[in-house]
Amino acid sequence: MEERRRIAATYEFNSKKFINSFIGVAKTVLTKPKDFYQNMPTTGGFSPPVSFLAVCLGVSGILAAIITGGNPIVFLKFLIVGLVFSFIGAGILHFIAQKLFFGHGEYEGTYRVVAYAGAVDLLIWIPFVGVLAALYGLYLQVVGLEEVHEITIGQALITVLITLAIYLILFILLGGCLFSMR
Repeated sequence: MEERRRIAATYEFNSKKFINSFIGVAKTVLTKPKDFYQNMPTTGGFSPPVSFLAVCLGVSGILAAIITGGNPIVFLKFLIVGLVFSFIGAGILHFIAQKLFFGHGEYEGTYRVVAYAGAVDLLIWIPFVGVLAALYGLYLQVVGLEEVHEITIGQALITVLITLAIYLILFILLGGCLFSMR
């Protein structure tokens, strides 16, 4: 029974075992993404993945605010915009995987992929490293979508790239206003 609890904490964030669970999930998703997404529960509520992502975004937001002169708006942008776009991004990914490739996953499973891939947000605030971390985050989403939706790696890659293109188009159309608020 104890072995089962230890394994479950590695694939699902448990706020009651905050530090160990957070480190275990972040380490597993970052270093063994295939294993993580094969064993990640695809149901169980939104609280664990949202909490995990909020911690990643919060830590990154605090560190980004510090290196940009202590501006608390930077922290709020990271946290609020990151959480909002995680739900939107999961919706777009889910729609494309289901409609274009007949994926079998549910929205909650797709959201979990996005939220746990947010472990890369712990590094996103570091100049240059952040770009590499963001690219790795896209890779994590590809691996996760392949598992959750039971689609090929190529289909998962196309799903992520289409979603990225939609984000870029929206960013251009909005003139970056969401990210340039002062």
